[in-house]
Amino acid sequence: MATCEILMLDDGSSLFRSLAWVMDYKGYGVATVSTPEEALESLVTKNYDLLVTRLTMDPESTLDVIKRAQKLNPETRTIVVGGDGQVVFPLEAYRLKIDDYILQPCTPAGLWRRVANCLGSLEPRRRESDSQVRLAAINEQVLNKLAIMFHDIRSSMVSTSAALKLLSRGAHGELDEPVALKVREVYSRVKKLIGVSEEFMAQVLSGNNDVTLGSELLDLNQEIVDPVLDELFEEIQDHGITIDNRLASRCTAAIPVRGSKLYLKSVFRNLVSNGIKHGGDGCTIVIDLEERDAQYHLKVSNSSSLRPEKNRSMLFPSSRHPGKGDKTRGQGLGLGLRLVKDILKDQGGDLWYETKYSGSDYVITLPH
Repeated sequence: MATCEILMLDDGSSLFRSLAWVMDYKGYGVATVSTPEEALESLVTKNYDLLVTRLTMDPESTLDVIKRAQKLNPETRTIVVGGDGQVVFPLEAYRLKIDDYILQPCTPAGLWRRVANCLGSLEPRRRESDSQVRLAAINEQVLNKLAIMFHDIRSSMVSTSAALKLLSRGAHGELDEPVALKVREVYSRVKKLIGVSEEFMAQVLSGNNDVTLGSELLDLNQEIVDPVLDELFEEIQDHGITIDNRLASRCTAAIPVRGSKLYLKSVFRNLVSNGIKHGGDGCTIVIDLEERDAQYHLKVSNSSSLRPEKNRSMLFPSSRHPGKGDKTRGQGLGLGLRLVKDILKDQGGDLWYETKYSGSDYVITLPH
C-alpha cells in the first residue's frame, strides 16, 4: 500500500514539530509549510491525503487553503487546530467539510491520537484505490496491445488493398469480367475493414486520452476526404446518395492542415456516415470548404430535414465516454459526436451544428 501523504500548515509551533516527527517516524510522507501561500503552491503540485492546519490569526487565509484543497482533490481529509487562546471556531469553518476540529490546549499525544484516527479511516479507501489503479493499468495495457494489433492488421490490409487496386486496373494483365468484378468486390471489403480498424484504434487511443498521436502536415482533400469517400463508395451507391465534393474543384494543388491522419479520417468518416444514415436514400451530401483567418471551415451538409430544436442539445452530450444507458453504443464503432468534438479541440479545431434552409450542416474547423 502506498504511503499516505500529509501536508501541515503551521507557524513552527512545538506541537506541530512533535506531530511531524511522529508521522515521519511512522513512515508517512510529511510536507510542512509555514504560510497559506506556500500551502496553496504545494496543493497545486501534489495530491495530499490529509491536510492538518492551524487556524492562524488570519482565519480567512486558512479557510481559503482548505477550500482550495477540497476543490483540487475532494478526497483530501482535513483537520483544523485552533489558535492559542481560541475558544471557538468561526462559523465559516463549520460550513466546510472538515473531518476533525481540535481546540487548544492540546498535548502532542492527544493531537497524534486524533490524527491517527483520521489516517486509520483512510486505509480501506486507499486499498480500494490501489486496486482500481492496478486494474486500470492492466486494462490500458490490454487496450494498447489491441491497438498495436489492429495497427499491424491495418498495415497488411493497406498493402493488400494496393495490390488489389493494381490488379483491377490491369497492371498484371487483363482480367475476365467475372474475375474483375470479384476483385473489385474484395477490394471494397478490404477498404471497409481498413476503416473499421482505424475507428477501433481511434476509440482506444482516445479512451486513454492520447489524442495527440502523430500530428503531421496533411493534404485535407487527398489524404482525408478522398480516401474516406472512396472507402464508403459502396454504401453511398447502395443508398443512391449524391456526393458533391467541392474541394475537388479548388484550384490550389493542396489544402494543408496539421493533425493526426488517424483521428481526422475518423472524424470525417463519422460525419459522412451520419449524413448517409440521417439523410436517407437519395439525399445529397455536400462537402465544402471556407478559409477564415488562420482556420479552414470544412462543412459536411445533407439535404435531410432539420433536427428538432429540442434534440440539438443532445448532439454533444457532456460525457466524453458513453454511459450504460447510451443506446448508441451498439450501433457500430462510430466515435460519437462528443468524442469527435473533443478530438478536434485537442487538435486545435472545433465542431458545431448549423441549420440551413435545405438541410443540416456540421462545421469542422481546422488550423492551416
